[in-house]
Amino acid sequence: MNELVIRAKQGDSDAFVELFERHKLALWKAAMAVLDNADDAADALQETAVKAWKAIPLFEGRSAVGTWLTRILLRTCSDVARRRRRETPCSMDDGFFSEAFGAAGEELSSNGRNAVGSVSAVDHDIVLDVRGAVDRLSADDRLLLTFFYVDDYPTRHIAEILNVSEGAVRTRLSRARDRFKALYLGKRQEEVEAV
Repeated sequence: MNELVIRAKQGDSDAFVELFERHKLALWKAAMAVLDNADDAADALQETAVKAWKAIPLFEGRSAVGTWLTRILLRTCSDVARRRRRETPCSMDDGFFSEAFGAAGEELSSNGRNAVGSVSAVDHDIVLDVRGAVDRLSADDRLLLTFFYVDDYPTRHIAEILNVSEGAVRTRLSRARDRFKALYLGKRQEEVEAV
């Protein structure tokens, strides 16, 4: 175990905060992929930090800290989603795409305008079509695609996080890609037929 983990296990809150901060962006992306709502993702991230702080003395180092934190986050996301389903019938947030892909997504998705001016209208339409297809994917598919394409996690790391075999991850990724492709191409086909 590295020094930060050892210090955090001994109750050093500064060490824990530094550990958590190192993994915060990846955790945020995963929370957005699962919950598709910035407020819910922020709640899940905060709850994950509290749960991890309470559990860090029990951390045995059998997996990487990032893997351990992501597992806590995914269980927390399930809890948050369950609570939200009881509270509100639908999400009011703009969604996964802008949060997961940052400023470029915001520039291209805000009110259908290209705020920067450097992306052509065709590129803008493609981004909106990709966003629409991603938004229609299941949370599991969004999570896998985020881990693999946005966070650049190898399948081995994803397998550790999800506690499944690498083969299962490759199969799930393949199916998620196929579902994304069907949604994306289906949308594009509808536009072609409308012309």
